Amino acid sequence: MDSQENGRQEVSREFSEAQQLLKLLEGILNGQDEASQKRKRLVSYCRSRGFEESIMWAKLALYRQQGPAEVPFFIEQVSLFGHKQQKLRQRIVELIGKQPRESLGDFRELLCFRKYFLERLEYVSELLVYFFLEREKGLWRESQDSSVYTNYFNHKLFSEFNAINEIIAEAAGLKKLRSEYESRLLEQELDEDVPL
Repeated sequence: MDSQENGRQEVSREFSEAQQLLKLLEGILNGQDEASQKRKRLVSYCRSRGFEESIMWAKLALYRQQGPAEVPFFIEQVSLFGHKQQKLRQRIVELIGKQPRESLGDFRELLCFRKYFLERLEYVSELLVYFFLEREKGLWRESQDSSVYTNYFNHKLFSEFNAINEIIAEAAGLKKLRSEYESRLLEQELDEDVPL
């Protein structure tokens, strides 16, 4: 009896979560809240479930495209490198404790550079998503040629790697790399004009 009751409770819980998700998606897509409030609700849901925000973007798109029936059964993509990353991260934690104190400053500089670099790549990829959505909704002239998106992404990535190569050629050391890259990103932040 206990297993049947547990099974019923599990089905009931999953049904309740699916209803909550559908209500959230409906509210975000068709609600009257401001964009900042909609995103706040979406981020809150993501944090409570351990989702990345982009997973919810995919759920919103699926809901808009297919309706509510498909969304509860949407399976998130499995990370291609999840298992390897987990092992690598375990090894990193282990190795930090074995480093000589003299190298830990450089290690922290490397982590800081990595953080800036990953934030920049994430920002560029989100710009790509934004430009796709803006263009496809008809704000800009439409074209059947989707290479505009891949060309844009290629140009942005090439520019980023080229800048890092220039910094490395001019400056030796991780502290200088981190400092120069941070300065470049701050300049870009002021110069980049994204029509939001």
